[in-house]
Amino acid sequence: MKKEQTKVHFDISSNRMLEEQFPRIKVTLDSYQSTFRSIPERLRLQGSCYAADVASTTLRAYLNEVWKTCEEASTTADPEIVRHLRVTARRTSVALSIFSPLLSKALVAFFKQSLRDLRRTAGAARDYDVLSERLQSHLPPESDSSNIQRSSIIQILQLVAIKQTVNRECIETIQSQLLLWGWHSRANAINAASKRNKRYYKNFIQNRLQKSCVQFSVIAKSHQKKPKQLHELRIAGKNLRYALELIPQNDLSKPLEKCRKILRIMQNEVGNFTDHTAAAKILKQFSKEPMADDMLYVINTMQRQENTLANISRNRFFDWWTKQRCRLICKRLNKVFKND
Repeated sequence: MKKEQTKVHFDISSNRMLEEQFPRIKVTLDSYQSTFRSIPERLRLQGSCYAADVASTTLRAYLNEVWKTCEEASTTADPEIVRHLRVTARRTSVALSIFSPLLSKALVAFFKQSLRDLRRTAGAARDYDVLSERLQSHLPPESDSSNIQRSSIIQILQLVAIKQTVNRECIETIQSQLLLWGWHSRANAINAASKRNKRYYKNFIQNRLQKSCVQFSVIAKSHQKKPKQLHELRIAGKNLRYALELIPQNDLSKPLEKCRKILRIMQNEVGNFTDHTAAAKILKQFSKEPMADDMLYVINTMQRQENTLANISRNRFFDWWTKQRCRLICKRLNKVFKND
């Protein structure tokens, strides 16, 4: 005789209820990111300086911040530090691309690959940190009658905790490898490796940013609403936003400030879609592992919910990212750099 499966009472909100959980689109601030964004301000970038001098000073400061964050991320469970490592690695990679004409190809290739490895590992760690937060929000209180649901979520949290530990160990492993490969000596060599010329920073950065704006505009004007295009738009927006941070404060016009604000909003909102998509992907992987029916039920239910939230995030973003708004930011960017 077949044993009847015990049903877990898991509250699945309707699409309307899930959508109401989202606040209106707004800019969110982050203390870690604010600290990193202040590096160009602390360096007091000047358009009248030589581009090679600005490149070496800026990149050394960025690379030192990456290393410091990497040390913290490998020794602490704080999710914000892991996220900061991922963002810091991305910002530094963008700066390397901007300054690449002034550096040796070998040096750029080494740091690009190193930062890519750190970014991907930190990204994987962050995905599990986000899922852990999601699971804890679903955890019913101990006094609740849903003991089966609570037990299942706790077991899933334990699986996530194992993955979190593994990913942080991977960060530590990469850091040890980079130490052996001479991260510090290569960072110090940036000054000597900078190609000396009499080109001023203002002209150099305007030329480099003009190319970044063209790349962003090409991707932004593609109005397909598939996840792949959304991911490409997010990366292009990130790269342009971080590149704009390299403009000297005195040369930062109001139109550029507005563009940076729009890019920041874009990054935050598309980030919601990415977080939900990553959580659903991990849960799908868990569902393929052998486990009790009750756990599997909770995993499948949460996976459906994350997919629903991802679709809501994507639709909400494209309701905001209209053709008019896209044309406006592209027009502003083109006007600023064309005039310069």
